[in-house]
Amino acid sequence: MMKDSSPGKLSGKHIYVLVASCFMAWAVMGMLNAYGVFITPMGEFLHVGKAAVTLHMSLKTLATGLASPLAARLISKKVNVKKTMPAGMALYLISSVLIAYSRSVVLVDILAAVSGFALAFFSFMLITIILGNWFHRSLGTFSGIVISFSGIGSAIASPVTTRMLAHLGYQTTYVLYSVITVLMVVPILFSGFTPEESGLLPYGEGLPDAGASGADKKAKALSLDLRFQLFSAVSVVLFLMTLLLMGLTTINSHLPSLAVSYGFTAETGALLLSASMIGNLVSKFGLGVIIDRLGVLKGFIIILLISLAGLTVILFTGDGTAVLLLGGFLYGTVFSLASLGLSILTRYLYGNAQYNSVYAKVTLMTSVGNAVFVTLVGVLYDVTGSYRAPVVMGISMILVSLMMTLWLSARKKQ
Repeated sequence: MMKDSSPGKLSGKHIYVLVASCFMAWAVMGMLNAYGVFITPMGEFLHVGKAAVTLHMSLKTLATGLASPLAARLISKKVNVKKTMPAGMALYLISSVLIAYSRSVVLVDILAAVSGFALAFFSFMLITIILGNWFHRSLGTFSGIVISFSGIGSAIASPVTTRMLAHLGYQTTYVLYSVITVLMVVPILFSGFTPEESGLLPYGEGLPDAGASGADKKAKALSLDLRFQLFSAVSVVLFLMTLLLMGLTTINSHLPSLAVSYGFTAETGALLLSASMIGNLVSKFGLGVIIDRLGVLKGFIIILLISLAGLTVILFTGDGTAVLLLGGFLYGTVFSLASLGLSILTRYLYGNAQYNSVYAKVTLMTSVGNAVFVTLVGVLYDVTGSYRAPVVMGISMILVSLMMTLWLSARKKQ
């Protein structure tokens, strides 16, 4: 029963949801982005090479993507999220503990798939659904704030986990890392999946449209015109953009090696990666603000142009360290599109009613894109002997994404 029929103003409960979502983003995005620190110690523990270890990471990502449509379907059928989330969290924690103590590579791969499946029930997709339920105005800004915490989480989790590995060892650190990840999600369980559960309205619901952002108004208008069809032109464009944007992010892990191949020191390579992550962090908040002020598609165009400038600088950099770092910072902004941008674009195109089911399919495509392009970048280097080939590929992908964004913009005006 509705306790409060007043317009959807920002209440203490809304703020609690925002803060709890920040912790959740820190955990399921930030903590998991730092997972790479386990590659070497896990390989040493299992007595296998890095390729065997990275395989379980790919299996985990693909399992999450494949399970996302199921998670979205359960939500759409009104299955209690407060039951599915704890179940997923428990299964994730159990499988993670078993991974830490398993000495079989095959068993680790199986358990990684199980943990990836479990992760789908408290993943980034769920964050976007909760935010969409609670905030109908300035969704881009609030989403940007939340997703920015994934960058903060990565920046903190990586060095802290590395130090824990040095002092506590692989098994203990892996278990503590998994426990902390799950505990940081717990606060969202006390928030309510929708504001109506707490007798409230979504922020901005029922308030005068005069103060609403241009993006809010455009999103409402466009969502009335589009009905999701799997093989429609708009859906194909959305899925292709998802693959390309996720592919662009895979270049990031090769930046330290790229810098060394250009003749820079390993320290400069580490700084280049840090510059990219700073661009990642700043752009996630910036994109949200841009979207709320100028609209979703203009936000995409601006960030794509910035990241295009970044890869172009990296491609033609000679011996200037400062210029290379600038290129890394500008390139890092593409991460905001691969996470925040795709979720808001999906809602912008198809509206709240279809968002859950459509974004689950987008999540699956992000998993496929990551798995395909992370390998392709390495293959291009092996074939050409240079990282300039993957950078050229990245520039081409941005140009194609720009053309598709312009096509969506033209279609919207029809």
